[in-house]
Amino acid sequence: MTEQALSAPESPIELSVIVPCLNEELNLRELAARVLRVLEVGGLVGELVLVDDGSRDGTAAVIRELSAASEGRIVGCFHPENRGIAAAWRTGVGASRGKLVATIDADLQYQPEDLLRLRRALYDHSVDVVQGFRSAVGRRKDQRYHLSRGLNHLLNGVFGMDLADNKSGFVICAREVMLDLLTYRGTYFYWQSFIMVAAHAKGYSYKEIETIFEQRRQGTSFLEKTAVRASVLSFIDIGKAAWEYRVSRPPPDAAHQFLRRHPVADRTPPRTPVQEVRWRAYLAAFDSTHWMITRDVEHYYETLCKTQWLGITETRELQDEKLRRLVRHAYRNVPYYRARMQERGLRPEDVRGQADLHKLPLLTKADIRKHLYFDIMSENHDKSQVQRIATSGSTGEPFICYADRVQLELRWAATLRAQEWTGYRFGDPCVRLWHQTIGMSKSQVRKERADAILSKRTFVPVFEMSEKNLAAMVRTIAEAEPVLLDGYAEALDFLARYVQAHGNLSVRPRAVMSSAQTLPLPSRRVIEQAFGCAVFDKYGSREFSGIAYECEAHAGHHVVAEGYIVEILKGGEPAKPGEIGEVVITDLTNMCMPFIRYRIGDLAEAMDALAPCTCGRGAPRIGAIEGRVQSIIQGTDGRFVPGTFFAHYLKEYDHAIKQFQVVQEALGAITFRVVKGGRYSDDVLDEVLAKFREVLGEDLRITVEFVDEVAMVRTGKRVAALSKLGIDFQRSSASVLPSVDRGANRV
Repeated sequence: MTEQALSAPESPIELSVIVPCLNEELNLRELAARVLRVLEVGGLVGELVLVDDGSRDGTAAVIRELSAASEGRIVGCFHPENRGIAAAWRTGVGASRGKLVATIDADLQYQPEDLLRLRRALYDHSVDVVQGFRSAVGRRKDQRYHLSRGLNHLLNGVFGMDLADNKSGFVICAREVMLDLLTYRGTYFYWQSFIMVAAHAKGYSYKEIETIFEQRRQGTSFLEKTAVRASVLSFIDIGKAAWEYRVSRPPPDAAHQFLRRHPVADRTPPRTPVQEVRWRAYLAAFDSTHWMITRDVEHYYETLCKTQWLGITETRELQDEKLRRLVRHAYRNVPYYRARMQERGLRPEDVRGQADLHKLPLLTKADIRKHLYFDIMSENHDKSQVQRIATSGSTGEPFICYADRVQLELRWAATLRAQEWTGYRFGDPCVRLWHQTIGMSKSQVRKERADAILSKRTFVPVFEMSEKNLAAMVRTIAEAEPVLLDGYAEALDFLARYVQAHGNLSVRPRAVMSSAQTLPLPSRRVIEQAFGCAVFDKYGSREFSGIAYECEAHAGHHVVAEGYIVEILKGGEPAKPGEIGEVVITDLTNMCMPFIRYRIGDLAEAMDALAPCTCGRGAPRIGAIEGRVQSIIQGTDGRFVPGTFFAHYLKEYDHAIKQFQVVQEALGAITFRVVKGGRYSDDVLDEVLAKFREVLGEDLRITVEFVDEVAMVRTGKRVAALSKLGIDFQRSSASVLPSVDRGANRV
């Protein structure tokens, strides 16, 4: 199934102009003529949507007359009673078909010709919303003017904004943005005054431009004799809006707003009273037990519990909406992407969805390294809300990137949601095969351990495995009576073989979640037999954390569609179902350093994007993952470490070690291949080798080879750690066996 086949035909209408009408029969003919003329001059395919809001004159008849004579260019909507401007906007947007919508009054005080200026500003500045503010030129300085100016100052002060005319309703934006702005909770007298407040609170970018504002020539404004009363009611509205948009506002989240337009039932099993109490207590302490991320994770988790049940089409619509916002942001605020798009003659409006992703260039690790401190980070991001992420993963080449707080919080929420697919519920005991405290400060270690206590999580340090303490590790797992056992695939495989050799666990978990390395079928079977439960595989990386997870159907990995678009490409084109292709990821959430079409260096099996999963979730799936090799390195005195250890430890040495690879061909000995970095020194090497011996034994024989480059495997990755030994737990000590292929890209 091609990408294009997944998208519905796009409406050819570029702009829908929405006009609420209350007793405006004398203005509508000129308004319609001027709006249609503007569309013609601008070369736009557009429509005029006139909403009669309970008029008592001939407005409805004029709308019907204009609509009948317009050949589909004028659409009429009718309220039997007056509902207010905001309700008329909602009706008009609901009936509109344009990619963009603009709202303008019917009284011709705003000039229809300025619609082209607003549209040009929207595209030239790549913002989400453009507002036309009323110029003081020729404007009558009467009571309404001064009341309006006072209200503007109040709005700016209460909501932390600085707009010349905050309450102006002459705006243009994408249709989906307007639908989002119009989803509000409170009951207001005049919500239309808060359209820019809503844009600000929901995280949209905006720009204002000055427009000519004339006095009304025909008809009477509904405010003409009630300006003071309306001002009083507006003060009441400000209190309501302050609660909704400042005090109780949820984090800016397109998925949350999408659900308000596409409601779906949450099928997540309810918590027991005890589980609910533990959850609330955990959240109450959350900010004290975590760094960078905040209690906002609760919002993202609750949203994800619902969005997982969206259908395939709705899920894709949500991804496309977030993609459009991401591309607008990247073009406006990230010089790297703006330059790349300009080189290709692209504007943000040229990328309407995933069907247009191929227009954008691919992003590589080399691109990020080259531009990291130059122009690939957002220029408008609060750097106090950004976290540095260091990784070498399975590549053996240290890599630095940055993630913002929102992305980190979505990661956390997506992980909990996927854990609960296994049958685990928050508060159930769980065991994590841990990478230990490498790279963490003392404060972070304390918070990590406090968080573990509150969430009933037991850590088993997998970088301290030896024949002497393996039995104690297994006892720790059994004593914890975990519902969920979580860890690296290579560590789970290793412990499973030990358990099989020395007797089964007395207590079995309900599920195992594996991650970090590929999980071939033989390894999956070993783990399931040893622990007596199903394995749920996770595909992730340090750049993104969990990218895709297995559900209870075990039929591929569901992409965290709310956060990522995953392409599987073969020869630069979408791979067909069943074909193996390159994994390319677009991160829809990380705005501080956008990853758009990022070549992560893995291979995966493509699956039919339209084929539903029996679990009922609408997120797309990818099949078997390739490119992550399992390896256990054996030291002296019966010590073992997962190959993951070297990636975690060496990620902080990127200044001195550009690339590395650890290879073991004989027991008690390793070869350490090193490509020197720009700040290499022998002191650094001695420090690294000392750590290796601390973990693997003082008698470990280490051969250091300085090379110009570490050879890559077919995915374009370098294997960081590779063991050509097997483990035999049936003997009294570990011994060399014929090599067992535990990964798809065994070298």
